[in-house]
Amino acid sequence: MKEKLKWNAIGLVKKTQILYDYLQNEKNNIPIDHTSKSSKLLGYLAELNHLLEQMEKIEKIIIPKLEKLFRLKFTTPELVMFALSRPSIRNIFDDLNKHFKSDGNAPLNEKELIELASSGDAADVLALLGDAALDLIIVQLLWDSSLSKTGNLTEKRQEVVSNQNLAKYCDEWGLFTCRLNRLKGTTEEEAKQETINHEKATLVESVLGVIYLEFGQEVLLRIVPLIQ
Repeated sequence: MKEKLKWNAIGLVKKTQILYDYLQNEKNNIPIDHTSKSSKLLGYLAELNHLLEQMEKIEKIIIPKLEKLFRLKFTTPELVMFALSRPSIRNIFDDLNKHFKSDGNAPLNEKELIELASSGDAADVLALLGDAALDLIIVQLLWDSSLSKTGNLTEKRQEVVSNQNLAKYCDEWGLFTCRLNRLKGTTEEEAKQETINHEKATLVESVLGVIYLEFGQEVLLRIVPLIQ
């Protein structure tokens, strides 16, 4: 690979705040009798406010915690927000895209709204990257030159990368409660434990994907033993 993998920041927090402020102003200026539009705007504002609150938690709690734990400094902290984005947020920005098209006046252009809607997709790619990198690192760490012990490698690897094991570290790092998702998403109490563990494991893999993207394999070799 000739060039290092990278993603550019898109201004996730700033643009979400711009949308919130614009919609708040729009709501304040609609006639009192336009109850349907007012209700719709209140729904958008509640969703965006939830995202902004979660982003603040990630910025002030999660990122400093991970930087201290892993002894590194994220060069593009927004990638951690991508890592904790869930596919459901696409619906928020897709709905807003439709809203602004019908009104003919948007604070962000269509490309910017599509980028915001794609945040959840970015999380899936980061999880894929983290999962692949984790597999490679685990094999290197557990490698034993004795052929008689090769059968143990797959078993040991599975213990480390299992959803149940990774979910423990998701809880330790506080990732699950800081997800960027829709306000009415499934809660931990409502979902089956197996489903929750899978999502928690995915969040950990996404964070590892960010670390691989920003710092490469050598840093992951130092970090992965923390989750064994």
